[in-house]
Amino acid sequence: MILYDAKQPGPNPAVVRLFVHERQGLQFDVELIDLAGLENRKPAYRNTINARGEVPALRLDNDRIITEITAICGYFDEIAEGDRRLFGDTPEHRAEIHMWTRRAYLEIILPFVTWWRGTDAAEEAYRGHRLLMPEARRSHRLLADQGLNQLDDDLEGKTFLAGDDLTMADVMLYGFMGTNVATGEISWLNVPQRPNIAAWFDRMAAREASQKMMTALPARVEN
Repeated sequence: MILYDAKQPGPNPAVVRLFVHERQGLQFDVELIDLAGLENRKPAYRNTINARGEVPALRLDNDRIITEITAICGYFDEIAEGDRRLFGDTPEHRAEIHMWTRRAYLEIILPFVTWWRGTDAAEEAYRGHRLLMPEARRSHRLLADQGLNQLDDDLEGKTFLAGDDLTMADVMLYGFMGTNVATGEISWLNVPQRPNIAAWFDRMAAREASQKMMTALPARVEN
């Protein structure tokens, strides 16, 4: 089994790395893809790994390719040794975690990522390989702020998004927020006016796994 990770600290790779470090009990090989050099946009990658040119991707032992970070993390959750499942242990718990993961992505992550994709930095990074919408930046900033405001209310009295324990919902949101805050790409994501999010962010940042997510995985993972 091979995980195609990125050499750089992008948010999508960071989510999978954070999940791997939190879940543990996994064994697989790693190949690094140079996003800065647009290796993921070249025919060698798109024709044999992911036609959409996205990283990460997971090649199973039977050569089937799994893409999309929630799908990769979900597969890892199923095969990992140990009982600390980050997608939930019961139908009710799994449904709640999927609910919060989807809310985090649709209400917060997607708007602020789309906001960033309207910047000059995004235009330079993609170099014509993605359709950008700079004219929609203000709307997406407002949508992201609206989602963050709602989440700050939702987190009142809670430790993590889906309750007392860290789950995929926290991994998803912090993978994106933490990466963009650390690189300075989006300065307005974590502000004092949202104290519950700020406290959650600090709890996530203090975790050992979170401190590793900005670094590419080694050639062989056995944790």
